[in-house]
Amino acid sequence: MGSQHQRKPTGRSFVQALRDKYCLDPDEGFGDGGTDFVKIMFVTGPRTPRKEGRAGGKAELGHLKTAVLDHSRITYAGIPPGGLTNLCPNITDLDLSINCLSSWREVLSVLSELPKVKSVSFSFNLLHNDKNLIDTWAEPFGQRLEHVMLNGTGAAWDVITALGRRLPQLKELHLCKNGYEMIDFDSAVDSAALARLEILTLSENHIRSWQEVWKLRFLPSLQSLVLSGNPLEDLVIPEVIDSTADDPCSKTASTREGQEQSRQISDHIPSSEAESQSEDDAADIHVNYSEIQDLVRDVLGKVTRSSLENLKKSVLEEFRSKCTVGDSPTEENQSDGSRELSGQSQNSGQSFEQSGIIKETPSQSDGGVSSQTRPVDHVHLTPFAQLKSLSVSDTSVSGWRDLEGLRNFAKLDTLRIQGIPLLNDASPEDRRQLFIASLPSITKLNGSRVADNEREKAERFFLRHFADKDDKPATYRLLKEKHGELSPVRQVDIRRGFHAWAEVRLVYGGRTVEEATLRTNETIGKLKNYCARLVKQYPPWVRLYHVAKNSWEDGTSEMQELFLDSLPLSRYDVKDGDEILIDVSRSAGHDCRLTANTKVTRR
Repeated sequence: MGSQHQRKPTGRSFVQALRDKYCLDPDEGFGDGGTDFVKIMFVTGPRTPRKEGRAGGKAELGHLKTAVLDHSRITYAGIPPGGLTNLCPNITDLDLSINCLSSWREVLSVLSELPKVKSVSFSFNLLHNDKNLIDTWAEPFGQRLEHVMLNGTGAAWDVITALGRRLPQLKELHLCKNGYEMIDFDSAVDSAALARLEILTLSENHIRSWQEVWKLRFLPSLQSLVLSGNPLEDLVIPEVIDSTADDPCSKTASTREGQEQSRQISDHIPSSEAESQSEDDAADIHVNYSEIQDLVRDVLGKVTRSSLENLKKSVLEEFRSKCTVGDSPTEENQSDGSRELSGQSQNSGQSFEQSGIIKETPSQSDGGVSSQTRPVDHVHLTPFAQLKSLSVSDTSVSGWRDLEGLRNFAKLDTLRIQGIPLLNDASPEDRRQLFIASLPSITKLNGSRVADNEREKAERFFLRHFADKDDKPATYRLLKEKHGELSPVRQVDIRRGFHAWAEVRLVYGGRTVEEATLRTNETIGKLKNYCARLVKQYPPWVRLYHVAKNSWEDGTSEMQELFLDSLPLSRYDVKDGDEILIDVSRSAGHDCRLTANTKVTRR
C-alpha cells in the first residue's frame, strides 16, 4: 500500500550532524540520577546549550566559523523552513568530506544557506553529475567561495565548468582521484568559466598525455598546477608550442601558405573589398603591425580551438591584401584601411565554430561581452602565461626532451619532479644537479631553493657528466657555448689506505695485556673505558698513547697521546700492528705518566 505522504529522505541530515557535534542538549545528564550523585556540566569550546526555535537575537552557532563534519554519514541537507540564519550564518570553512551525499541538489542547498563560506570540501562523496541543475539553480550560492575540494567525487568537466560560471571568486580547485583519462575542456570556450582560478590539483588520476593537459593552457590566472601521480609520459608537444607561442604580430606568414589559407575562408570574406585592389598590389606591402595586433586579438577572441591556426594566417594575409600599397604609404590610408576591416570584424556579429562555419552571434558594439559566451583574452596567446609552479612527481617522464620543454613556460620558477624514470639510477645529489642545469629558470626545486653558486656547479657537472656519452641532450650544446670545453675532474680517493678494522696490542706496565681488533671509527673515549676495565682502574685516571708500527722499524719509537675522547681512532691513523700504551695516574703527587722521551721496548 502506497503512502499518502511524501517520503522523507533517509539517513542523517547536515543540520542534524551539525547540531549533534556543536550544540549541547540541556537534557543531557550524567550518572544514574541518584540523589547522592553530583551533576557537573562543563561547557567548553564551540558547544552551546541548544535552544530550539530562536525567533530573534543572535544565532545559536553564530560564533562558529569552521565546521568539520567528515565521516558523519550525511545523506541530505535537511535545511529547516527558516533556513540557517538562526543557526550558523557565519561559517566560512566547511568540511563535508567522506559522507554519503549523492545529489548536487543537497550540496547546492547547503551552499545557498551559507553566504559567507569561502572554503568547502565535498571530497569522496559520490555525486551524480547534473550540469543542468547547477546551471538552472535559482538561488545564488558561493559568491565568496574561493577554495573547492572535489577529490574522489567523479565530477565531470562540464559540471566543473558549470560550477566555475556560478562561483565568481573561485581560486583553488582540487580534483584528485577522479579517474580522469581525458580533460574534456575547451581551452577557447571554457577558460572564461575558470578565469580567476590560480591553483589546480589533478593528482592521482589516469592522464597519460600532455596533450590533455595542454587544453588548460589558456586559463588566464593559473599559477600552480599539480599533476603528481599521473602516468604522464611526456611534458610538451613541441609542434603545438611552436605554432601557438609565436606572436602573430611579430611574424608574417609566407605568401604561399597565406594564399592557401585565405582560399579556405574566401567564401566568408566580402567580395566588394577584395575587388577594390588591383593586380599591381602584389608588390611590396608595408604593414602596421600594431594594427594587426588589435585586429587579430579581436577576431581570435571569437574563435574556437580547431580553427585557431588557420584563422591566424588567413586573417593576417587578408589584412595585408587590404593595406595601401606603395613605396611610402601615407599613415592616413593605413589607418583608414585598418579601421574599415576592424569595423567589419567587430560588427559583423559572426564567429567561427570548430567546423569552420560562420555562426551568428549577438552584436558586441557596446563592448560588453558575457563571460559565459566569449572566451577570455588568452593573454596574447601565450600558453600557461601565468604558471609559476608545476608538480610532476611520480609520473612516467623519461626523456630529456620533455624536461627541456619546460623552458617554454615563461614564468615557471618552482618545480617538483621526484620519482620519475629519468635518472632513476642516479644518486639524489647527481640527479638534483642535472635537473638544475637543465632548467635555468627554476629557482626552487623539490622544495629547496637553488643558489647561484649551486647552479654554476650543476652546469659544470652536467657538461662533464655527458662529455663522454654519445646521446647528449640539447642542454649540453647550450652549456658548452656558455662554459666552453671543460677539463675532466681529477679523481682523488680520500679513503685510500683507510681500514675499518685494526689489530693492535694493548700494553700496560711494559707487557701486553691483550691483542685486540678495534673498529677505527670507534671513539677514543670508548677505548679508554674498555682499557680501564681491562686494567681495573678508574677511567679518569687512564691515559692512552699510540705507537705506530713503522716507528719501531725506523728506530724512532715516537708516540702520540690519544687525549680527545670524542675523536675516532682513524684520526690518529691507527693500523694493524700498532700499540696502544695504557698509563695510569692516580694523583698529582704520584705521576707515573709516560713522557715523550720514554723509550718503549717491544715485547
